[in-house]
Amino acid sequence: MLGLALIGAPASAPRAGERAKSSPAPSAPASRADGGDACRRMPAGKRLKLNLKPNTDLVDLVSWISAITCKQFIVPGSIPPQSKTVTIVSPRPITVAEAYDLFLEALESVGLTVYGSHGVMRVVETAKISSHPIPVVIQDLDRQD
Repeated sequence: MLGLALIGAPASAPRAGERAKSSPAPSAPASRADGGDACRRMPAGKRLKLNLKPNTDLVDLVSWISAITCKQFIVPGSIPPQSKTVTIVSPRPITVAEAYDLFLEALESVGLTVYGSHGVMRVVETAKISSHPIPVVIQDLDRQD
């Protein structure tokens, strides 16, 4: 049995006649006035201070990057979160792009990687990547958008 953790997923929309349920995520960077959670992208070039503890476990690392990039991630239950820990040190504030690069390097250092599928990023073991259906996107170079 494969367990999955979806990190950074927006709450589902309420059905007609239902009130929205407010269940704030622990890593949500901002909240809307109506009580729901909202992810606000940081302006390009804005820098943030890295505030991860030493030996950060996988789920905390993914929650952190999800909160600052507004990307959704799936972490399979087959990867025990406490078995993969990283320490990231940055002497200066970093941009979101630099933070995401650090995140990818940190994952690589513990044998993990991510790939996009159906609007979410999936965390997988690098050694098992060949068994995953990774989509190939070919850009139409003749198309003028």
